[in-house]
Amino acid sequence: MTLPNYKRPFEPEDFRGYFKWTEALSGKLKKNFLYHACHEKELKEILDRSELTLRSNWSINLPEHGLCEVPGVWSGLNYFFNGNRYGPFVIKFPLSVLQGKQFMAFRRGGQSERKRYFFVQYDAMIPIYSFKGDVWKRVNPESCFGNADGKILQLKNDAIYDIVLTSLVSLKKAMSIYGVRHYKCISNKCAGISSGKSRKIMREIAKGILKKEILDAGIIDNLIEKYPDIEGESIEISIE
Repeated sequence: MTLPNYKRPFEPEDFRGYFKWTEALSGKLKKNFLYHACHEKELKEILDRSELTLRSNWSINLPEHGLCEVPGVWSGLNYFFNGNRYGPFVIKFPLSVLQGKQFMAFRRGGQSERKRYFFVQYDAMIPIYSFKGDVWKRVNPESCFGNADGKILQLKNDAIYDIVLTSLVSLKKAMSIYGVRHYKCISNKCAGISSGKSRKIMREIAKGILKKEILDAGIIDNLIEKYPDIEGESIEISIE
């Protein structure tokens, strides 16, 4: 049975070249963001560590040593408006978190399926594959995107952009974390969750984080010291 494009090991025939993610590339893709989807248990682990962890693996067929499996974290540039199939919780990052990182570019997809671009972080600076005899093939990443006016790049309508990171990303750099419709689970970890349920879970998680941050900051202790009559009182906070 043939594995789907996102699960198969990367092969020499998929390889297109190496590139470095630059500030200029982020600027031309300014309407886009980096997304990571996960389930509740995974989200709580990420929040506890305050970083996007290397919780998955990706594999590659090396020219001399064969199949090799490497830790990483899968993310992507596509926002799925009808719901995310990778998890009910989405973490949104600015593209600036990719700047300065080196990548290998791979491409897959035939006439009967969507084009799929894979950018795999690879900072070792040792070439793995050669491309038409070039052992250090450089590729212009802009060629993977649509270019409407020469200044702004956009995702191709028929393409999916997967980004595999091999280094941790601080959660402090995240723009937002929220619940979405998870109508089908591609990893078979759950039976699917509605947007209403995922948002409700996210609200409870966020309230717990808010309470912890208030306690850790010593705000309540300072207020009790100043206004001792409020000790033992329960206060409801409404966030508008």
